[in-house]
Amino acid sequence: MQNETKQCQNCKKDFTIESEDFNFYEKIKVPPPTFCPDCRFQRRLAFMNVYSLYKSKCNKCNENIISMFHKDKKQIVFCSKCWWADDWDGTEYGMDYDQNRNFLEQLLELKNKTPHMSVDTLYSSLINTNYTNYSSYLKNCYALFYADFCENSFYSDFLHTLKDSSDCHRARESELCYECTGIYKCFNCISCLECENSFDLFFCKNCSGCNNCFGSMNLKNKQYCVFNKQCSKEEYFDFIKNIDLFSYSEFSKYKKMSEDFWITKPNREYYGNSLNVNVSGNYVYESKNSHDVYLGTSAENSRFVQFLSVPFTRDCYDYTCWGGNCSLAYETLISGHEASDIKFCIGSYPDSYNNEYSYYSSSCKYIFGCSNLKRKKYCILNKEYLKDDYEKLREKIIKNMNENPYIDKKGRVYRYGEFFPVEFSSFGYNETIANQYFIKNKEEALDSGYLWFESTPNKYVHTIEYLELPDKLSDFKNVLNEIIRCECGRCYKIIEGELNILKKLNLRIPRKCPECRRKDRFDLVLPPKSYNRECAKCKREIKTAYAPDRPEIVYCEKCYQQEVY
Repeated sequence: MQNETKQCQNCKKDFTIESEDFNFYEKIKVPPPTFCPDCRFQRRLAFMNVYSLYKSKCNKCNENIISMFHKDKKQIVFCSKCWWADDWDGTEYGMDYDQNRNFLEQLLELKNKTPHMSVDTLYSSLINTNYTNYSSYLKNCYALFYADFCENSFYSDFLHTLKDSSDCHRARESELCYECTGIYKCFNCISCLECENSFDLFFCKNCSGCNNCFGSMNLKNKQYCVFNKQCSKEEYFDFIKNIDLFSYSEFSKYKKMSEDFWITKPNREYYGNSLNVNVSGNYVYESKNSHDVYLGTSAENSRFVQFLSVPFTRDCYDYTCWGGNCSLAYETLISGHEASDIKFCIGSYPDSYNNEYSYYSSSCKYIFGCSNLKRKKYCILNKEYLKDDYEKLREKIIKNMNENPYIDKKGRVYRYGEFFPVEFSSFGYNETIANQYFIKNKEEALDSGYLWFESTPNKYVHTIEYLELPDKLSDFKNVLNEIIRCECGRCYKIIEGELNILKKLNLRIPRKCPECRRKDRFDLVLPPKSYNRECAKCKREIKTAYAPDRPEIVYCEKCYQQEVY
C-alpha cells in the first residue's frame, strides 16, 4: 500500500502510516492504528507504575508488603510469593462471555476481581532486596527499579549488571559508579554522562575508552586529561589530590565547572553505537533495520519500540519494556522472554504465544481477554475452551468489538486493534512514568481522560535540614541516625549500604532526597521526540532530540565524527 496520512483521534494531529507499516499490520492481521505514535506510547506508559510504592498487606497471606497499589484503591493484591504459587491459576475467576455487553467492559470487570502481583519482580531471585520493582536477580540492593543482575547498589534505575554503585540511571555492566547516566562497561566513574569502556572518570561526558580524565567531553581512548587538556600522569594526579570530593562545596563547584565546559562542545545528533545498521531513534545500540527506537538494545526489523533492556527483539511495533527473544509483539507493554505473537497485552511473561487483550499472564498460549492467568491455553475471560470453540468465540468477539466498540469518556473509539482505554489503568497518571515523558498537571491529565491519585504523604519528624548538613562526611558522626529534610519537603535517611559507597568513593553527603536526585538524573536524558534542526557546523538539516531552543551545540553524525575522531 501507499503511505497514508491520518488524523490521530486523541491529539487531532496528522500522522503518516507508511507502506512498510501496512505490511506489518497485514502480517499480524490487525487494522492500522487510529492514535499517532506519541499518543500510543503515552497511552501504554499510563499503565506502568515503576516508582510509586506503598506499604500494604497481601490479600492472601496477610503479610506486610510493598505494593504498586495503594490500599485505598481496594485492589486485590497478592505478594510475589503468593501470586506465583501453584495453588491457583486464574481460571477460578473465569467468566462467560455476554454478547449483549461490550467486551472491554467485561474484561475490566474481570481485571478488577482477579489478584494482581504487588510488585513486578522475579521474587525468588532477590536476595536481601525488598524495596524494588520491575526487577530480578538482585542482591543487597535497595530502591532499584527496572533492574536485573545487580549487587550492592542503591537508588538507581534502568540497569543491567551494576555493582557497588548508587544514584545511576541507564547503567550496564558497570561497577563502583556514582551519579552516572548512560554508562556502559565503566568502573569508578563519578557524575558522568554517556560514557563507555572507561574507568576513573570524574564529571565526564561522551567519553569512550578513557581513563583518569576530569571534566572532559568527547574524548576517545585518552588518559590524564583535565577539561580536555592533555596532562602528564604526574600533573593529572597532582590536580586530583588537591580536590576534596568529600566536601559538598568542592563537589558542587567542579560539577558546575564541568557542565559549563560541556556546553562549549558539540553533541552528536543522536546517541547510539557503531554496531547499529539502518536505525533511527535515540539511545539505540546493536540494532538493525529498526526505526523510531528509544532506549533500545538489539532490536531488529522493529519500529516505535522503547525500553528494550534485554536482547533480542524482532519484528515488533509499538512494544514497550523488556525484550528477551520477543517477536511479533504489537501495542504491548512489559512483556517478553520467548514470547511471540502478543497483541494489546500488559505483562505476557515467559513462553507466551498468541495472547491478545490480556493483563499479566504467565506461560499462556491462545488466550483472549484474560487477566492474571497462568499456564493455560484457549481461554477467554479466564474460562477454558476446546480449540475449535475458542477460535469461533474469538472471531465472534472481534466482530462484536467492531460493531459495538467501547467509547471512553472523551469520545475516543476502541474497536479491535486498539490498546486498552486509559481509564482502565489501575494507576493515576501522576503515579506512572507517562508523567515523566509527557508531563501533565492534575487538571490537564483529568481533562485528557487519565486518572489521578493522591495519597496522604507519610509524616516524619526530621532531625536536620539539608542546609545544616556538614560540608564533609568526615564531620558527621552519626549520619545513619539522622532524618534529613530535603528542600522539597520530603524526608530521607542515608542507609548503610549507600554510606559505604560514599566512603569508598570519597564523596559528600547528598543534600537531596532520592526522588529529587532521580529527577535530576532524568532531566539529563533526551526526550523520545525528534526536532528539525541545523547542524551547527555544516548547516545540514538534521533530526535530533535536542529541541531548537536548547543551548547545546549539535552536529550531524558526519561532522561529529570528524570533530571527535
